Amino acid sequence: MIELLIETSNLPVDGREFSFGEQRIWSDPIAEFQLPIRIAAPLTAEMRIQPHPDGCLIEGTIRGALVMACDRCVEEFEYALDVHFQEFEAYPGDEARQEDVWWIVAKDGLNYLNAAGFLWEQFQLALPEKPLCKVLCRGVCVTCGVNANLQTCDCDKPEPDARLAVFRSMKLS
Repeated sequence: MIELLIETSNLPVDGREFSFGEQRIWSDPIAEFQLPIRIAAPLTAEMRIQPHPDGCLIEGTIRGALVMACDRCVEEFEYALDVHFQEFEAYPGDEARQEDVWWIVAKDGLNYLNAAGFLWEQFQLALPEKPLCKVLCRGVCVTCGVNANLQTCDCDKPEPDARLAVFRSMKLS
């Protein structure tokens, strides 16, 4: 993973804007961790860093598009990424606070934000837990593997379990 360090110690009080278009911020970790996604449209990030006495307020957006496989039908689809983030990162301090500090690094008496690591974390948080090509994706037939979104299969459907018959007659309101 690449490292992009931004010095936070000398930022103006009202903060500063940063833009990131370098695709390696995302493509290198995708390849390193062998994630089953591809970048379809270049990912861009806008970030504002505002210093505070105990750390930095970081807010911004990540936009672009990814290609990933649907969790139900396994067909690839394009996922539009447009996420807003807002985080407070504390400066390194005493040993007790060190475990809560993730992306701020202290070097030579100055504090730096590892922007690439921070953006990668926000990217991961923006990914869907269960990617679906569409909300009403019908998935695949468990018997023959036919994509139910594209065609109907001719499989013999197993008889439903008689012990669950009471649930089939329930009405939900």
